[in-house]
Amino acid sequence: MALVSSMVKGDNFRSAAAGAPVEADPLADNKCVFPCEQLSDFDAMSAITATPEYTIDLGDGLSLALANSQQQAAARFVVNEIFTHQRYDHPGFAIKPTDTIVDIGANMGIFVLWAARKAPQGKVIAIEPTSAIDVLRLNIERNHLTNVVPIQAAAGNDGGTFEIVTYPGFNIVNHHAAWKPKFWTRVFIKLLYGKYQSAPVTERATVKSLRRMLEENGVDRVNYLKCDCEGGEYEIFRGLDDDTWTRIDKIAMEFHEYTPDQHRSELIEMLNRHGFQVEVHKSWFE
Repeated sequence: MALVSSMVKGDNFRSAAAGAPVEADPLADNKCVFPCEQLSDFDAMSAITATPEYTIDLGDGLSLALANSQQQAAARFVVNEIFTHQRYDHPGFAIKPTDTIVDIGANMGIFVLWAARKAPQGKVIAIEPTSAIDVLRLNIERNHLTNVVPIQAAAGNDGGTFEIVTYPGFNIVNHHAAWKPKFWTRVFIKLLYGKYQSAPVTERATVKSLRRMLEENGVDRVNYLKCDCEGGEYEIFRGLDDDTWTRIDKIAMEFHEYTPDQHRSELIEMLNRHGFQVEVHKSWFE
């Protein structure tokens, strides 16, 4: 995963890489700002059973339920990144018990499970446009998380729709139907996880603005924004209004470069323009 980190008015400068979380911290008031990805309301196309037989023990009383055995490889990869390597836990980015966290690209809810436990008196807004939200909702219920609000949408400009390609057997690389991962990323996934892959499925997502979703859920300030939207981050940030930018304290974002008009330099410029310092970390296969 590639990560980009940025901070606004702060000396707690974080780092990030393309395709991974971007973190931002402000300079003056200890807050980090970074826009979210494009949200879209989505017609879920696959249901899961109420009692799936595939679960992963996350420790501390948490467990991750999966829709099928094929999802275990992708799920364990992300669990290792978030729970073992603490990918989203950096100096200056600790989640406080009363924090409000927004997860753009929540997928099955692995980051949500990690963050919700850290903010028991706070709130987690979990945004996911694909049918993976069915597994997310199940995990919210099974772990008795009363501080999580799931939203089936893609972040962006209100009123739009687009098609998303999902991979039921390896659903952490879902992407806009017009894009595809880079060659070496595809090779890496094929070599390590090819046996878990199944035929891709195309789903349709409806787009909502981040501002609208925050207002509909009574959120005035976002203490921590996590964004992993497989290329949607560019449209999200391009269309983010100044008022919404100022509501965000910390950001951990993955960025992706699927098309010629998607390059980290644009994200860095937008962050700098809003007072952020930025570091980028990028894996060789991305």
